[in-house]
Amino acid sequence: MSTKPTKKKPPTQKAIAMGGRIRTQREHLGFTQSQLASMIGVSENAITQYETGRSSPRRERIGALAQALGKSIGWLLTGDEPEEEVKAQTEAERDVLSAMRDLPPEQQDFIVKMIQGLKK
Repeated sequence: MSTKPTKKKPPTQKAIAMGGRIRTQREHLGFTQSQLASMIGVSENAITQYETGRSSPRRERIGALAQALGKSIGWLLTGDEPEEEVKAQTEAERDVLSAMRDLPPEQQDFIVKMIQGLKK
């Protein structure tokens, strides 16, 4: 009984691109591979595989991974995201943006001026 050696397929461009997004956002958030792995219930090696494009997250893990990274599933899969999310990179920035949307325009203007005043 002979067994044929299996050749692994090289990573696809899409997998490599998604891996780069995962790694960049993980590092931006200050997570180690081990921390991210425990957040979504996979091994540290799985995160390494994702980040290098050698494997992709299973469907049931994509939502958890996107949430752990603070991004949308669409961003994780394609890199596309709404303009507001591009500008709001941290959780605090997203919280401010969300709160601002609930205010009338004149109060939004006041908040912007107040923030600008803090920078001086």
